[in-house]
Amino acid sequence: MKKIFKPLFWEKKNHPFSFILYPITFIYFLLTLLNKTKIFFAPNLKIKVICVGNIYLGGGGKTPLVKKIFESLKKKNKCCIIKKFRISQMDEIRFLKKDSEIITPKNRLQGLKEAELKGYSTAVLDDGMQDYSFKKNISILCIKSKKKFGNKKILPSGPLRESLKNIKNYNIAVINGKENKNLDNFLIKYNPKIKIFNSYYKIKNIETLKNLKFLAFSGIADNNSFFELLNNNNLNIIDTIEFKDHHNFSENDLQSLLKESSNLNASLITTEKNYSNINEKFQKNIYYTELDLIIKNYEKFLNEIN
Repeated sequence: MKKIFKPLFWEKKNHPFSFILYPITFIYFLLTLLNKTKIFFAPNLKIKVICVGNIYLGGGGKTPLVKKIFESLKKKNKCCIIKKFRISQMDEIRFLKKDSEIITPKNRLQGLKEAELKGYSTAVLDDGMQDYSFKKNISILCIKSKKKFGNKKILPSGPLRESLKNIKNYNIAVINGKENKNLDNFLIKYNPKIKIFNSYYKIKNIETLKNLKFLAFSGIADNNSFFELLNNNNLNIIDTIEFKDHHNFSENDLQSLLKESSNLNASLITTEKNYSNINEKFQKNIYYTELDLIIKNYEKFLNEIN
């Protein structure tokens, strides 16, 4: 089983490596403060901007939430998704393109201006909370209840993209996983006005996957969460193989996976995001999970962003 980890000390309080990296963290912190000054020059846009972001580096569940918001808002609004173009994130772009209207600019502000020109009234941004070149109408913080905020330190001493004090800049928090009142109270301490919603994933095509044996593989920020989801739904997982986030699956990768699954007399299964980034000639031999993101009190959530 191949494992790809972020630094383990990111999850440990007062680890020596965190202190060793403090000088670099201080420079990073100063650069983030300088970056924030851009907001004073941000133009006033007519388009409504809903920004889905996170503080913990990667694996917060932004992309599925963006897609769910878009699917709900498009029923009443001329809505689009904006995802900054990065070749390394083509898996997410391909995933979002399916049944969505998406703009993929090299610059988010230019993407918002393009959306305005095309007549969109609302834009849902996949990431961008740390981009201060534009103003947000609604800011949504994605959190995994299991990971929370790691050791609560800023990069590279910890996994945080910005200070926890910036929780005050978010209107809504969507926590994926088990409900945790301590986490709720932690968020409220930094932002008494934040609206907190809990969420979980449901496998829509579970009936298709029952009674099969699987070799599961994925290349996402939190591979273990995918494997746990499969096990929690009582699917027969013989083994798992994990890759780094946004992994671009080569023909050699896929041939090796097929060979390994054949040796185990099992089928291959992966995430829908990873599946969308796999060459079509291999797709027919691979299953994927169709997920529904369930947000508790969803109508109340929609009222908060409308």
